[in-house]
Amino acid sequence: MKRSSSSLLSMLAFLGTFLTSSMLMSTVAMAQASGQVSGAVPASDGEALYNQFCATCHAAPTDLRTPPRSALGTFTTNSIYHALTQGLMQAQGAALSEDQRIQVAQYLTGRPYSATRVEQLTQCASPLTALDLTRPANWNGWANGNGSPRHQPASGTTINAGNIGSLELAWAFGMEEASSARAQPTIIDGVMFMGSNRGDVYALDMESGCAYWTFLATTEVRGSVSVVASDALNRTLVVGADASNRVFVLDALTGEKLWHADVDPSPWARSTGSPVVYGDRIFVPVSSAEVVGAGRPDHPCCTFRGNVAAFDLNSGEKLWHTWIMEEAQPVGTSSAGVPVLAPSGAPIWDAPTIDAKRNRIYVGTGQNYSRPASNTSDAVIAFNMDTGNMDWILQTTSNDAFTMACTAGSNHPNCPDPGPDLDIGAPILSTTLSNGQDILVAGTKGSVVFGLDPDDNGKVLWQTRIGRGGPLGGVHWGMTFVGDVAYVPVSDRSAGGAETEPRQPGLHAIDMKTGERLWFAETPLRCVSGQNFCMDAYSAPASATDDLIITGSLNGYLFAHDQRTGELVWEFNTVQDYSTVNAVPAKGGAIDSTGPVFSGDYMIVNSGYATFGQMPGNTVLVFKLPD
Repeated sequence: MKRSSSSLLSMLAFLGTFLTSSMLMSTVAMAQASGQVSGAVPASDGEALYNQFCATCHAAPTDLRTPPRSALGTFTTNSIYHALTQGLMQAQGAALSEDQRIQVAQYLTGRPYSATRVEQLTQCASPLTALDLTRPANWNGWANGNGSPRHQPASGTTINAGNIGSLELAWAFGMEEASSARAQPTIIDGVMFMGSNRGDVYALDMESGCAYWTFLATTEVRGSVSVVASDALNRTLVVGADASNRVFVLDALTGEKLWHADVDPSPWARSTGSPVVYGDRIFVPVSSAEVVGAGRPDHPCCTFRGNVAAFDLNSGEKLWHTWIMEEAQPVGTSSAGVPVLAPSGAPIWDAPTIDAKRNRIYVGTGQNYSRPASNTSDAVIAFNMDTGNMDWILQTTSNDAFTMACTAGSNHPNCPDPGPDLDIGAPILSTTLSNGQDILVAGTKGSVVFGLDPDDNGKVLWQTRIGRGGPLGGVHWGMTFVGDVAYVPVSDRSAGGAETEPRQPGLHAIDMKTGERLWFAETPLRCVSGQNFCMDAYSAPASATDDLIITGSLNGYLFAHDQRTGELVWEFNTVQDYSTVNAVPAKGGAIDSTGPVFSGDYMIVNSGYATFGQMPGNTVLVFKLPD
């Protein structure tokens, strides 16, 4: 579909990014714990501020989730400032003045902080007048289907093993002042709907990259949005959530906000997993920043508890809200003399999976934050879509409690007896196999894949170990399936310490009828000597066509494997500098939290994810088969 463009639209205000739980780990709090904070430091002295407040953790970290000083220098200045001001490190940044936060950020990067934007969008000449939600080429939401398939069949894409080598870069989009590009696009009728690190939601023409409209949310929109029809409102709607845990609904043709609602009143609540829509209901998973906040020794750990809420699509009315454990109660006192509260934690990082046949949604949960632990951590949970009742719980790792305080050592007041931190962060797969059997498939960061019976309280039908696993994956962001076979990317990165088992980073094909591994393709080795922060590992979610499995690597390459054999048939190195349609300087980096999206002749992929010591980047790449 061709849509023309003209004129320049200038956008204002700076673009930051939320940093994940490994970044700038407890900068002030850890220094307080070690007794380093002993007096005022001039706001102009960024190096002294870093040495006093940050160096304890970052000078020589023993845990790979804490980036070293050299890695912090690869972030943008604005993204570090934003993390300390509005992001996951705001609890620690609150101890610094605004000027001090800027000085620390500028010292770490060696580049100035900017309060103005450079983005220039070309406005489309004509407004949107209609969207066809039935087009086979649409890719809607995170997983493009109720069972979280991440599969685009031949009816929806012309890209296949025979022509993927002909793909050309049509255009690129830059996330301004960002060190990661982690909002996966949705494609509807030739229009790309996408969030951003700053909180912009864009409606862009797929052919030219011109903008139909933009909407500015409260803060980062890192999940995918969904586009749905409302018969009651006689409108087409965009449904999303920002990182402040606010769900919003927009008119898809104009970007007008129709309503918004705050989900969990906890100050630690965040929206990371994408909301999903079924019928007239929106299901919103809730994750948490308290995993980082607990790094402060004076923090009463912990109060957040994982939850899911359902909203009426048309009105914004909250239909139900289910917390997956009882409210935390005092259970003791930490070594710092601060109350310990439990149970807590078990955030939900993944997009819910719809099971219309059983009127359920399924989610995977993370670890507890304090002890005693609950039975709902590191678990698959089935919720009734009408009531929010938990129909059943299948726990994959018991007694797992961990916060980022544990990266400073087990003697930290908020880290007694740390667990292995083996979340279920990838959406659950749900399908009917060729033999008529219904099955759920869950993958853990411990590198174990489970086949579960949805009709028998999640009974384990089979389980297959496909690697060593660890807190950085294991199965990290997502899987895909076609027919009876699940395709599972595995990072298998360690979190430091002794290497007692061999790594198996790569792509695994698993027969969902039996759990048998059909083939394994090791992550191709593309890191070169002297290439900082490059890692050969599959951490990003995979996507499928009818004959290919495509996934990105932490080394910045995009790889396509033959679906039958695992043979590598195509690759593209995204670690380059790009000119962009929005005039934002951009480069590629590690491919991690999002996977490829397919629509007709197009393939779209995000590149850059500067967490856990990985390669930064800030670009969204739009590839197209030649005409």
